[in-house]
Formats: sequence, C-alpha cells, structure tokens
Amino acid sequence: MSRFTRVFHLFGWGSVIGLLLLALVEIWLHSDDFLYRYRSVFATGRAMDKLQYVSSHTPALLVLGNSRIDNGFIPQVLLEGSVADVSGFNMGMPGANAGILYGVVKRLANEGNLGAKGIRAVLIGLDEHLLQAEDSLGYGVFYSDPAWLWQTRDWRGMLANSIRLWGFSANLKQLREPAKALGFYQASFAAMEPVGGGAAMHLGYRAGFGGLQDAGQVRRQQESFDEPPDVNQIKALFATVALLQRYGVEVAVVYPPLLNRELLYLTPQLPAARLYLAVAERLTAEGVPQLTLETAAQRNPEMFVNSGHLNDLGAHYHSRLLARQLRAIWPTLYAQEGGA
Repeated sequence: MSRFTRVFHLFGWGSVIGLLLLALVEIWLHSDDFLYRYRSVFATGRAMDKLQYVSSHTPALLVLGNSRIDNGFIPQVLLEGSVADVSGFNMGMPGANAGILYGVVKRLANEGNLGAKGIRAVLIGLDEHLLQAEDSLGYGVFYSDPAWLWQTRDWRGMLANSIRLWGFSANLKQLREPAKALGFYQASFAAMEPVGGGAAMHLGYRAGFGGLQDAGQVRRQQESFDEPPDVNQIKALFATVALLQRYGVEVAVVYPPLLNRELLYLTPQLPAARLYLAVAERLTAEGVPQLTLETAAQRNPEMFVNSGHLNDLGAHYHSRLLARQLRAIWPTLYAQEGGA
C-alpha cells in the first residue's frame, strides 16, 4: 500500500472535501468579489465598494482618512461653486491607518488612476490614530501592499495577506452574532448596500451619521490618542505623499476637528505631542499644506455625534470651511476643466 493510499484511508473523503472547500474559500478571499459582495457586512467590503467606484469613476479630488473623514467631509460641498464640474470622492475608511492608505494609493497608481488625466489632488485627514498600528477591522489582510510589508519586515502582515482565511478569522468570527449572520446570509443571495448607502449615493461620504460608529472603535480612538505613533505608519504616510507627488498629484493634509480637544499635532505644550509635532514639521519641510478648521473653543457641540465625529450638520459646516482653504491652495483644480 502506497503512502498516499495510507494517508487517504486514514483521513477519508471527508477530510479531502473539507480541505478542498477551505482552499476554494481562500482563493475567493483573494478576489475583490468577496469584499464587494459583503460590503454591507464588513468594513473592508465597504472600502472595496468605494475603491471600485474610484477606479471606474476617477475623481479629480480624493479625500483619504479614517472615520473622522468618512463622516466629516462632503465632496459635493467641498467643490460646489467651482468653475469647472470637478468631481470629488470621500475615501474615508473607518479604523484605517497610514499603511492601509498607502496600499490603496499604490493600487490606484498601478491601475493608472493618478495624474493629469485622473486624480489630481489628494487631501489626507490626519489624526493620531492614522499613525498607530492598530487594525482591528482587518483592512491589512486585503489592502496592504505586499512589497511594503516586505520592506518594513512585517512578517505577520505578510502571512495574513497571504493566508487570508487565517488573517481575517477574527472578523469572520463576528458572524456568530445573529444580526451579523443575518446580514451575511442576505448579502449572499441579493445585492445589499452598506448602511448609509453605497459609494455612488453620496460620493463616499457616510450621510445620516448617528449610531453607525462602532463603539469599540470610538473607545480605542479616545483612549489611545496619546500613544506614540508607530514608526512604520509614519514611514507609510510619507511614502504615500512621495508616491502621489511622483505622479504629479497635489497633496495637502487636513486636521479633522474634535469637540473637546485639539489634535496632538497642534498642541506643542503637551509632552505626548513631541513625536506628532515632528511629523507636522516634516510635512512643512516637504511643502505639504496643513489645514485646520476653527479652534476647540469655537466648536459647536450640536455638530458632533460624539467627541471625535461630526454629524451631518457638522459635516456640511466644516466642508464649507475646508472648501475655502482648498480653493486658496489649489485654484487651478477648481478652474482647470472650465478654462476660467
């Protein structure tokens, strides 16, 4: 009896079929189809909905960031009144860090979406969480750039990106929750849009923001804001800036407003701010404009759904404030296609 035959008799057809099914699931996880189909279930899927829209309807202005950008800035308001019909899109990804944004931008570059005939300006929403390594929503499994993971010697990230069934297992375990399981079942048989609408509905902005923010994510942002930034996330931020500039894309940073405090990039009096101030100083040295919107003393509590996130009223108001500054630093973007 051959060794193969002995192994087969030991484990039987059930094990063979089980391994085959696992292999098929793993292959599916390496496609965009899985994420897009379950865009209403996982944050990673909603991000794919946005990414596919950007790839097929390339905007002139792209806004990158985490949840504070996702529900904070409205593309139509940012560009309203422009001479040309310039398009914009909000690519905010709740819980994302700079490494994830780099992976997204690298993919857009590889697909030919950056430059004179594509995305001409990128605004990065920068808070403390963007430079911290936490990735509880599993973006890195799908959006990390493999070359970047190798360069930064992120061996765990490389393994998760390669064996996605393992890398995304913690998020798949959420399907034990009845509501999550029901959503997964419904999305398996019909097209289900994410809460707040698909990418096309509000050009990426999450309208109707209220009880949509994950409570655990909010708590982590509040509790860990004064932790030192991760070295690799700082590298990823500046790698993203360099990549965009290489394609001739204008880059600026906006510091999203918080209700009860200023971001550490703006508070030199705090000891915890030292490393974040160094990031701001480097951005200045590299000629990247940095935009702020009012001071904490001027902010209206009625514009916030919680201490770190704007509601619809706040998003409209702060989008108008930001639009004035964008017009000042990027006048050609607003008039480029209209010829005025």
